[in-house]
Amino acid sequence: MFLTEKEIMEQHVALTRTFQYFIENKAVIEEFFQQHTEKKFLFLGCGSSYMLAKTGQRKFAACRDTAANAIAGGDYLVNKEFYEETVRGSIVVVLSRSGQTTEIVESVKEMKKRYNNPVISISAKADNDVMPYSNLDLTLDWCYDQSVSQTRTVTNLYMAVLFLAAIYQEDNSVIADLFRAVLENKEYKEENRGRLRKIAGREWDNVVILADGPVVGVGEEGALAFTEIAMIPGRFFHLLDYRHGPMVLNDERTLTIVLVGPGENQLQTDMLEDLKARKCILITVSTEKENIYGADENIYIGDIKDFGVMGIPFIFIMQCLAYEKAVIKGTNPDAPIGLDAFITL
Repeated sequence: MFLTEKEIMEQHVALTRTFQYFIENKAVIEEFFQQHTEKKFLFLGCGSSYMLAKTGQRKFAACRDTAANAIAGGDYLVNKEFYEETVRGSIVVVLSRSGQTTEIVESVKEMKKRYNNPVISISAKADNDVMPYSNLDLTLDWCYDQSVSQTRTVTNLYMAVLFLAAIYQEDNSVIADLFRAVLENKEYKEENRGRLRKIAGREWDNVVILADGPVVGVGEEGALAFTEIAMIPGRFFHLLDYRHGPMVLNDERTLTIVLVGPGENQLQTDMLEDLKARKCILITVSTEKENIYGADENIYIGDIKDFGVMGIPFIFIMQCLAYEKAVIKGTNPDAPIGLDAFITL
């Protein structure tokens, strides 16, 4: 068994621990927000964690009287002066698997020195290099991936962002949906893996992921999973925005995975019809038990109400498909050529 397979298929164990961890530390997080009353947030990440930072930005920006931004660590290091007012007065939320990537560590160090921002660190490794600059450390070391490409770590960091937002806005309905998604995760994976293996065996050589709202983080990360794990080009777009140019490349060898969100249905349905006309291999991911969209496959993700929580079962589909395609191709999913677990400048 490859490490990547183990980390994907056993991530429900880590998700259960992460959920329990946030329940146990809920009062500590609430106290942090009571002490630091800023209504402005900056999410900082690199690579996969920057993609998840975009989810954090959308979740917190959707809260009442709250502003939020997301910056890639390397972007900040190169353009510190440009981001001066973006950073000033913000609570900085750092997302990182290792807490050792140079762009992350140096960015937080610089922000702390210049602006003395309150910092929340969410990572999967204890005693890392970000912690000396952090006011609140949330360490999920049980979900640290040994594979180069992140899967289990990404899913858990994503849930951590959703949980942090739920505590901030005092929304217990999101916490209830997170509990449901975690509880059903093992069975959901087992039920759908065979179907996904069959899809992986079909003839496709590029992938497009379409999603909106708070799920953009795992949508973009899912596209990256195909690039890193299966060494197949993966691209992410917002659903309707895909019409504005990129769709001209969509054809019968394009695997197209669409998260059908809880928003306006007719606009989404019309887009699906346009995609079917391109003759692509179309996978819909939805809360519909039946394949009402006429896709090649519809993956039912359960009765999840919260838009963001839909991302937890959604990301598994892309991780599993990328892994299965790598195996079919004879590619080692654990060690993509030219990729390191973290970057040192």
